[in-house]
Amino acid sequence: MELRVLRYFVEIVNDKSITSAAEKLHISQSTLSRQIKDLEIELETTLFKRGPREISLTDDGYFLLERAKEINSLVESTSSAILNKKVLSGDLYVAAGEGKANAMLTKAFNKLIKKGENISVNFETQDADQIFKNLDAGILDFGVVYTNDSLDRYNKLSLPIDNETGIVMPKSEDNFGKNNFVAADLKGMNLIVPRQIDVHSQLTSYLDEYVRDYKITGTYDMNYNMRAMVMSGMGYAITFNKPEYQSGDLVFKSLNYLDSTKTVLIWKKSRTLSRLAEEFLKEMKNEKSE
Repeated sequence: MELRVLRYFVEIVNDKSITSAAEKLHISQSTLSRQIKDLEIELETTLFKRGPREISLTDDGYFLLERAKEINSLVESTSSAILNKKVLSGDLYVAAGEGKANAMLTKAFNKLIKKGENISVNFETQDADQIFKNLDAGILDFGVVYTNDSLDRYNKLSLPIDNETGIVMPKSEDNFGKNNFVAADLKGMNLIVPRQIDVHSQLTSYLDEYVRDYKITGTYDMNYNMRAMVMSGMGYAITFNKPEYQSGDLVFKSLNYLDSTKTVLIWKKSRTLSRLAEEFLKEMKNEKSE
């Protein structure tokens, strides 16, 4: 069943005459008659009752007319929407580490879904090294990283979230009597540090310069893994402050004189953004300004 033939069918119904419809459609009467006959053969039914002066619809004809009007209207609105760049649809691929930016991301996702059609958001937890790799490979549309590096090889949008770095330890071992640490407090400690390369190197430089007497007993990529490592007694973790540390089995101690880490949305410079990706970026800029 072709859209063109459905339009022919609707025109015949409107004019109640194949001859008149053929003139408006600028085709011969015999061609139009043959198209409708082929449609009846395809549907295995009769669509018109032929009278001496005009034609009328059978029950199946009325059914097809309603469907044909719906189909033609849908096609026209779809074509118009695409031509006017109003349709939001497709897949969006975003990755981020575990952090405060996720609330901003999910708000933007929700707004896209509400204004679009058949949108699928693929949101993964990845560390910065994985995000860089997958952006470069074209697997991701966007990534959120926590870093103070310049990130010159990517387009970027700085987000209004600064991440405070400190030490996480079991609450049962908090016998220090203070909420802030300086480098000297870390001497002799077993430490668990992030696996992310740039963060790892920054922390190692800090520890080598100001602490010296320390031991790295492990690295982690996900917050859940870090918590398990700390609770098992492997050491204290260097990580970002999170609301969850205000209660529960773990406590957070700020590290003085260590710069906070910025939060940045990045995307590949050479990648042409889809309409959906452009709209997501617009929503993230709106979230930033609120």
